[in-house]
Parts: sequence; C-alpha cells; structure tokens
Amino acid sequence: MRRFAIRVLSGLVGLVFLLGLVLFILVRRNLPGAEGGRVPGLAAEVTVDLDDRGIATIHAASVEDALRAQGWLTARDRAFQLEVLRRNASGRLSELFGSSALPLDRKHRVYGFARVAEAAVPLLPPGERADLEALSSGINAYFAAHRGRLGLEFALLRHEPEPWRPADSLGVLLLMYEQLTDDVEAQRGTEKLAGLPESVRAFLLPRATADDVLLVPDSPPLAPPALPLVEGLSAPDLPKAAWFEMTDEEGVAGSNAFAVSGSLSASGGPILAGDPHLGLEMPGIWLPMRFVVAGRTAEGVTLPGLPALTIGRTDQVAWSFTNLEGDVQDLYRETIAQGRARRGNGFEPVAERKETIRIRGGGEETLVVRSSSNGPLLEGDLAVRWTALDPANLRVPNADFLRAIDEAAFLATFDHFTGPPQNVVWASASGSIGWRPAGLLPIRRPGTDGSLPYDASDPRTVWQGFVPMEELPRVVDPPEGFVVTANQRTIGTSFSHVVSADWGHPGRARRIRDLLLETKAAGTKVTRQRAETIQLDERSETMRRTAAALRPFLPEDLGRLFESWDGTADAKSPRYLVARALRRAVRERALAAWNSPPVRWHLEGDNWNDLLGAGDAAFRTAGLGGKETFLKGAADDAVAALEKRHGSDHSRWSWGEVNRLSARHPLGYVPGLSWPFDPPRPLQSGAPGTPRAASPAFGQSLRWIVDWGRPEAATLVVPFGTSGHVGSPHRLDQLPAWRAGDPDGGATRLSRPPSGAPIRLSP
Repeated sequence: MRRFAIRVLSGLVGLVFLLGLVLFILVRRNLPGAEGGRVPGLAAEVTVDLDDRGIATIHAASVEDALRAQGWLTARDRAFQLEVLRRNASGRLSELFGSSALPLDRKHRVYGFARVAEAAVPLLPPGERADLEALSSGINAYFAAHRGRLGLEFALLRHEPEPWRPADSLGVLLLMYEQLTDDVEAQRGTEKLAGLPESVRAFLLPRATADDVLLVPDSPPLAPPALPLVEGLSAPDLPKAAWFEMTDEEGVAGSNAFAVSGSLSASGGPILAGDPHLGLEMPGIWLPMRFVVAGRTAEGVTLPGLPALTIGRTDQVAWSFTNLEGDVQDLYRETIAQGRARRGNGFEPVAERKETIRIRGGGEETLVVRSSSNGPLLEGDLAVRWTALDPANLRVPNADFLRAIDEAAFLATFDHFTGPPQNVVWASASGSIGWRPAGLLPIRRPGTDGSLPYDASDPRTVWQGFVPMEELPRVVDPPEGFVVTANQRTIGTSFSHVVSADWGHPGRARRIRDLLLETKAAGTKVTRQRAETIQLDERSETMRRTAAALRPFLPEDLGRLFESWDGTADAKSPRYLVARALRRAVRERALAAWNSPPVRWHLEGDNWNDLLGAGDAAFRTAGLGGKETFLKGAADDAVAALEKRHGSDHSRWSWGEVNRLSARHPLGYVPGLSWPFDPPRPLQSGAPGTPRAASPAFGQSLRWIVDWGRPEAATLVVPFGTSGHVGSPHRLDQLPAWRAGDPDGGATRLSRPPSGAPIRLSP
C-alpha cells in the first residue's frame, strides 16, 4: 500500500513537472524578441528604441509611418488585448470564452456596435480613415510574421486572430463611449423615483452643492436641495441588526486633472497633472509610447487599437482628460402596436434584425433586436438614443496631435473630437494653461434635461442637433493661477445649453483645489513632487464629517478611532471602512423610511451630511423620527453589518483588506489559471471619493505629470507595465512605483535612454 502511494505521488509530481515544463516552453515561445520585421506600406525605414521598462520610442520620417510602427508594436505587446477588445465590441466573446460571456455579447449585439463601426468607416474624413488603415497594416504585419507565437493566451485557446480592420478600431472607441457615457441604469433609476414626494426626489437627485468647483459660473445660482419635508409619514420600525448587506460599491468612471501656472511653480513653467480613473484590468488600459516624427517629439499613452496618443504632450502642449459627465444618451418610451411606433398622429415601422451568437464548444443563440428611429429597443418599449450609435458621429483625430505645427493648431484639434465628451486640461510650453470641453452635446427640447425617459410619440422630444464647437466655453490663464477638474459640475447655469443633470460629487475637486490654495497661501511653489503628492492624497472630507456625526453612537473602541480622524483612507486602519459603513447605513435607513424603490446610489454626496448636521425637528419633518434614535439605529446597523462580514474582533478590521487590488485577466476567471494571468492583490489606501481614487478593480489608470520648466523630466506610470505577455519582465515592473509613488521622479521618468540595439522596421 505504501509503495502504491509512493508511486501515485511520484506520478503526480512527474505530471506537475511535465505540465510546468510545457507551460514554460509555451511562455518562452510566445515572448516577443527584439527582432524587427517588414511592414507593408512604409515609405522609409523606421527604428524603435526600447528603454529599460520596454517603453518604445518610434523614430519615423512621417506620421503615417509612425502609425504603422505603432500598430506593429501594439500587436507585439498587446495582441490578446486587441483580440478581446475587438470581440467585446462586436459581441463575439462567447466564441472564445463560452456561455459565461453571453450577457456582454447580448448587450453589444443590441447596441449594434459592430454595425455602427462598419457604417462609420466610409464616413470618416479621408485623413482619419488613412490613419486607421496605417495602424491596421502595422498590426496585421506583426500578426502575419508571428503566427502561432502571439501570446500564451492564443496557445491555450488554440486560436489565431483575424486581420485587424479600421472598423475594429472604431469598436474600441465605442467601448470607451460605453464606459464613460452609458447611463441607462441611472435614467431607469430616476424614473423609479417618480412616486416619491417631490422634496424627497429633489434630495435624492441633487443638482448642486453648497461648494461646487465651477469653471463657468452660475447665473442664476443653483442651490443645493433642501431637506425633505414629508407630511404624515412616521419613522419605520426597523430592526437593530444587519438588515442590509455590506456589498461593495462599484467605481464610477472619473478622473483628476489640474494645471498650475508658471507663477505658482518652482520651475517657472506651468505644470500639468492628470490621472484618469478607469477600470483596472490585466493588461492595463494604456500603452505608454513616444514618437519622434520629422524631428518633433510626442509622448504619453496610446489606447490599444486607436492611433497616436490619447493623453500626453507634444513639443508645444501637454494635456489630460477627465470625463465631462455630459449626457449624450436619452431613453424613449415607445407606443408600439402591430409592429409600428406612434409618431404624432402617425406611425413608423419598427425594424427587426436577427443576431446569431456562436458559443465556444458548440451551439449558438439567436437574438431578435428591434429598433425605432430613436435607436435600439433595450427591453419592451424602451428605446435608446445615443451619440455613439450614429455612425456619422465617430471621429478619431488623434494623429493630428502629431501633425500640429504650433500651439494654435494643436488646440484646434479638439474641435474635431466628437466624443465621449471630456474636460480637456492643458498646459503649454509658451506658458499658458487652460480648460475646455470637447465632444458632442445634444440640444434637447427646452425645459428638459434628459434625466427621465421621453414620450417617443411626441415629435418635439427629438434632438435639435448638437451644440456648435465654437459655442463651448473656454478658460485660459485664470486669475487664481490654476484649473481643477475631477468630474464635478464644471459648467454652471450661465451656459445656455444643458450639459448634464448628473454631475460627479465635487469632493475630489475641492480637495485638490484646497491643497493648491494652501500651497499658494504658504508662499510655497508647486513642484513635480508636490503635484504627485496631491494625486496621491487619501483624504475624504465627506467621510470625515459622516464619522464625526455618528461617533457618539459607536461602541467605545470604535468611537476612539475617530477622535481626531482627518478622513484619510489608510489601508492599515479600519477607520475608512467603518465610516463607509456608517454612511451607507444612514442612507439605507432613510431610503427605507421613505419607501424608496431599490435604486443604486453612490456614497458621495453633500446631501447626506447636510441631513446629519440638521436638528431633531428636521429629522422628524423628514419622516425619520427623532435624530438621536435614527443615528443610533444607523450606527447599530453599520456595526452589525461589519461584524457579520468581518468578524466580531474589531482590531482585525482594516480598510486595505476590503480594498485589495483585484484586477483580472480574461483567462484569470478560468479555474486554475488565476495564478499565471492575474496580477498580485496588494492592500490599497485611497478610495473612490479621494484624489487617490482606489477600489479593488477601479482607480488611477495612470499618473502623468509635465513641468514645462523641466520638460525632459516628465513622469508617467501605469499600474502594471507595457507588456501583456506572461513571463515578460515588463508585465508588472511599474506596479511598485504606481503603488508607492515616486518622490524623486526617477523611476517614472518617461524620457529614458534606450536599452539595447534598436528594432528596425523596413518597407
């Protein structure tokens, strides 16, 4: 028996060794080398230098040649990412991953992203279409030359990618539209509140706060909502236990970007700092790259599948984006009878198409998609109109950043940017700083803001075109010496068009503004290091105020934690964890009292702290009962929910354990494959509502700082690295600097000497 057990154990060890050897061989075989290659269409040889982090510098005689080289390099480092992006947009993930991908495929088949992208290609300006063709030729040149050696993922899935097409690039753009502007659920949620008292609806859907950080002023002022006034409603008898679940909140696509004038900087040149907050995945969303074209330099990040830079700097201008929160998507309730939708006194036919989704392992699913002139019907009679679904709206002017010969030409490029709507924050080598919106903004029927579904039978509800680019506001060299955007309400009521009814909370923008004002008041100049310190700030005034209001009702050991808490979301401490639970408990207890339907709200918002600061009478008139009883119940709820999830030993709680980095690779979801494909899961400080936005799968997708007083010292860091290949030294090499910061700017400096011989790409 013992000999049999030894033989079995030996066999298992041998099998594990054999599997490990096969995996090692596959990894080695699929790693890219330093060899060059032939790229059809090149007008002249292109050389590529790689630095010690694998970041490429492309040396080309023309922008067109640089884009071909960019395509080759993108396929070299991110081939599988390109394949996943393309299939995600076209609703074909199930062909690779099986039935688990069906929900995403169904959604994108209903939206019809693949059809929109195909229809948009011939509508592009000839120059933009040529840019996409150049990028595609470079991607396909690498695919063809490395068939069977494109990555471990392809080997395990036994799959080879199809040639890349310009429509695939537009599919990538549509995925970014979706991440930044798809607010169907928010509009559905707003509609569910229709039965609540008006004062409760206004409180739950605030349009302003007492301290908005505006770049375009209000006229007339937009006041924050008053506390609810609910007649004849008594406080419900809620249990004093964990009656609500402590589920994790998803991150909201956001970003920070600020610019500081040379008068406030130590170098005398303006400083730009940007950190887009997006979903964290493996590999990361951005691919750092540098271009040297005909003697002019541009550097920053590319979005795999799109040409040139998305965020970065040229010799004239540095720029970054934050989501404008512009509303470019409206819902329409259709009245449909016998396959026709009512339009005024008449009807129009409802179109139908069949979509067939093939599923890995055999089988397929057929989906019938109905559409009206407003757009696809998501369910029943609800149609969606969205700038993303009109092929005439898709534009990719990114390569014109590389062609701009001066600052004016560069800034004019943003007039050709049609979406998703963004705040553009910029700083120039000439010494200016500024802000402007870019992207299409619909003109709606006067008196409406798109926050609720429209009656589709009323012809007056259709969009009346888009706000002309020349009418969009601008701010250049403001007297305070800085510009701050962090998804807050940047455009006040003095602007004549509706931009959004659902802006992000201004907490991050306030904190950044206040830190800049403190620096200015102290007579201290802003440096690159100071800019990064602001990017890494972990304080939430929102949570500090919440914890202070409920501290008297906590158990003694937890109450002591908040005696002098400043709102910092420290990974090692339970403070932020408890404060977040308290805030959620206040919200959930109030929603239960108002019989509000189950709609998802995010935890930021001054309205809840306004409520906590009110007196007992205000609580009673809001239908919440006595204030002390309400707060004691909320504190009890929060503690009970935390103990249910994390145990009764409060000393073992920490925010970092809840906030561990949990970025995933598509194959990491396959049982047994997480260990080679998913990145590490370190504890994280910061939180969605702090300048250092951090949650398990959402956060700072890059940090980018340019000081025009020392332009050669521009720094950029992404969460993981340039390479998407398992086994590459550049797959995770930027993670330490992304986590810890880089005080001296050495580890994250973008301009670095080449490491090794150049890669040569020939015609």
